[in-house]
Amino acid sequence: MNSSLRLGVQILTGLLILLGAGLLFVGVFFLWASSSRYSEEDYARLETSDEYPLKTTTNEITVLSFNIGYLSGLTNNQAVNRTQDLYDDNLDTVIKALKPLNPDILALQEIDFDSRRSFRVDQVKALNTVFEYPQQAIAINWDKRYVPFPSWSPTAHFGEILSGQAILSRFPITRHERFVLEKVATNPFYFNALYLDRLAQVADVQIGDQTLIVINLHLEAFDRPTRQNQTEFVLALAEQYAEQHPVLLVGDFNSALNRDDEGEPRSIQTVLESSTFTPAVSAESWTQSEQFTFPSDSPQYKLDYIFYTPDSIELVDVDIPQTTAQASDHLPVLMRLRLR
Repeated sequence: MNSSLRLGVQILTGLLILLGAGLLFVGVFFLWASSSRYSEEDYARLETSDEYPLKTTTNEITVLSFNIGYLSGLTNNQAVNRTQDLYDDNLDTVIKALKPLNPDILALQEIDFDSRRSFRVDQVKALNTVFEYPQQAIAINWDKRYVPFPSWSPTAHFGEILSGQAILSRFPITRHERFVLEKVATNPFYFNALYLDRLAQVADVQIGDQTLIVINLHLEAFDRPTRQNQTEFVLALAEQYAEQHPVLLVGDFNSALNRDDEGEPRSIQTVLESSTFTPAVSAESWTQSEQFTFPSDSPQYKLDYIFYTPDSIELVDVDIPQTTAQASDHLPVLMRLRLR
């Protein structure tokens, strides 16, 4: 073998070794980044604060559903560097807004428990320091060591995430369950490996001698067929519970009647067609600006809903509180009700 050929072989060998080492690094990094810190057994847990008194009976119940957007305000999912002050200010805004409303049951979506993007503050505990809910049902839907989103720049990456949903209650929660919904089948495997789980969080809330079932949702935002399948599954589940109990179906459905790029069928229409559930806000008003919940600075769509079983629940009042301002990119939905 002449010297030039030998040199060429050595260069090629070196390049192959570098390529192999690079691929190995990427593979190891991906496996590490997509791995979890917690056991799945801890993904649905019920925490009790014994120092706070439980309610057992009441004439009227106030329920509030709120996609809190991990208190990132209008910067949610944007490639920006956020400050601790942003989160502190938004937490203060939410506390001041919700305190006079004093919800008996607070259903939260997109709330962080220990995430780099929100300075590792357990936002449920931060809220509960003020609101003193004796029961906190926690459902984790995003537990990754490193999420390289929402842009290519590492300085804007979410990084380590522990996030999910929560149902906070002044009444006893006797059962809590977490249902993982269908993922987007057309997403590449590496995307789904790093993506959050969409959940139906179910809590049995004991009110006197009745059990109120609260189903807290955060459905698929970007893929309509998947969101449709998730909606059908959740509705079937809710209708099954409704055979024996009053049921509330609440949360961020990520579907609106007036969002043109959503396509047909609109998944929220599937819930409307149910003979078991009624929307707290009549569908005729869903396209009226006072009922819009997103985006919070200039609402254009209603993505957040409360549905209830009218045979077992009486609607007293419903509202879209504006006082949370831009603490989240969503506005909350509040319902006052009585059990029949």
